[in-house]
Amino acid sequence: MQHRFSISGTATIVLLLASAGLLAACGGGNRDNGDATAQAAMSLRFLHVEAAADASSLAQIVDPYGRTVLLRGINVSGIRDDYVDNDTPLVPQYPIDPAAYTDGKCPQPGAGYTQLAVCEADAQQLRSYGYDVVRLPVSWSLLEPQPGEIDTQYIDRIAQVVGWFKQAGIYTVIDLHQDAWSKYVYTAADASCPPLTDPVTGAHEADGAPEWASQYLTPACMMAGTRELDLAVEEDFTRFWLNQPAADGVGLQDHFAAVVLALAQRFHDEPAVAGYELFNEPLPGLEVVPELVDLTSTFPFYAKVVKTVTGALPDFQQLFFIEPDALRNVTDQRSEFTPWSLYSSYPNVVYAPHIYTDVFTLNAIIGSIVPGLGQVLDPLFPMSASYANAAGDARILGLPLWVGEFGNGTPNDDTQLREHYEYNDQYRIGSALWTWKQLQALDSASCYCDLHGPAPDQVAEIPSRRKFSARAYPLYTAGTLESLQYDPDDSGFDLQATAADAVAVGDTQHATVLYVPATVSGEISVEGAELQTVKRDDGSRELYVYPTGGAYRVHS
Repeated sequence: MQHRFSISGTATIVLLLASAGLLAACGGGNRDNGDATAQAAMSLRFLHVEAAADASSLAQIVDPYGRTVLLRGINVSGIRDDYVDNDTPLVPQYPIDPAAYTDGKCPQPGAGYTQLAVCEADAQQLRSYGYDVVRLPVSWSLLEPQPGEIDTQYIDRIAQVVGWFKQAGIYTVIDLHQDAWSKYVYTAADASCPPLTDPVTGAHEADGAPEWASQYLTPACMMAGTRELDLAVEEDFTRFWLNQPAADGVGLQDHFAAVVLALAQRFHDEPAVAGYELFNEPLPGLEVVPELVDLTSTFPFYAKVVKTVTGALPDFQQLFFIEPDALRNVTDQRSEFTPWSLYSSYPNVVYAPHIYTDVFTLNAIIGSIVPGLGQVLDPLFPMSASYANAAGDARILGLPLWVGEFGNGTPNDDTQLREHYEYNDQYRIGSALWTWKQLQALDSASCYCDLHGPAPDQVAEIPSRRKFSARAYPLYTAGTLESLQYDPDDSGFDLQATAADAVAVGDTQHATVLYVPATVSGEISVEGAELQTVKRDDGSRELYVYPTGGAYRVHS
């Protein structure tokens, strides 16, 4: 497939010189990068998984030159198919025609909308935070609006967004998203709900499956104000795990696998697409024991999709990201006890749980009902345990750990968000914060986002989000990353690593590359390596570190 991506000729020449080892600089010197954005786009390469060195280590995501890649970024959710209202459920919130976004155009939100559109300006704003990846939620309902009919225009729209991010040097993880199964599971206007349940309306965000895959007999009514506690939702998940046939006689899982294949056929030769997350926050349904849902349903389904894609595309090499059962968000406990190799031999798979400690965990849920009791339970849900359990699951699976979602309301940034990033650094893992920008009043203090506002041209930055998420970290690490620390209060950082071999100055393909935000103003010191600095237009920097062999350190 052809993609409409353009790279400047200047950047091509720069990259060729760099790959030949001709872009040399003195240790610690600066080099002016006249086309930083285009050069960043050229630097994206296919990623793969490298097995853990030993049982105590985590497998790693690496680039073709053997460098560990920390995919750190954010969820960008403005192209999914959310519920609007009962009268117009078929209408997507924003146009899927890429022409609606050309020449800098950015559609305005309408009544009942839950998201802000993803537009070209987002790419450079995201780059200014130092993000090198976005998790891009997309919707099955727009990909396959009728059984067996793939909407190529929606895939064109996805390609447009991927292209913007590519130009900014940002990878995309395409996320097959759902919340409460589908926007088509809602309480009809003339229906009523039994006692102790509430109607499901547009106030309860939902997205995912198309209408033809959202057939149910049980009432669409939720318990405790929670959209997932709806028997109709669980009925649809049950139909899916049983692979019951759609109206055309083809199983629901088989339809879904064909949708992922359609995406892979379009993007399998595009290195800017790091990979595909196969299903967001799967629920157990009515037929599955929750503690066994990954063993009996989700992981066999993931393996089925992987086989469908790799069987049809023998040269496929991108990553698949797999999630555990969404109940892990509530318990924060261990959930995986068998290796991924029992399900599939495909090696480029990443374990991608969500961590919402004190947001969706049981103590927070109970605390919202009985505040005093929630506080009593808080010590049972330390964030340290959640990250340790996620890492333990990844080791058993034999997969890298990447936290596909985490986050909190902005009033808790100084506690919860600070702690999340400390554990990201401690475990030396990548992650994607929820979420980039949100449709919300400018005076709101409860956003789960970096930017918020009532319209695309009125979004405002939330300072606490930039403080904690725009941080120094290695985009690529030569050798083994031993430790990583960043202090958001004084912008000090410390990276320590070990490289078996020396990297020649100017060999940018094998160098360690650090993103350093503009807030880092102190002197940068390097030991056991040579240093080269490239300034970005936004005041941040990229440090190219060339180890001389053995242990090396970069710190401020």
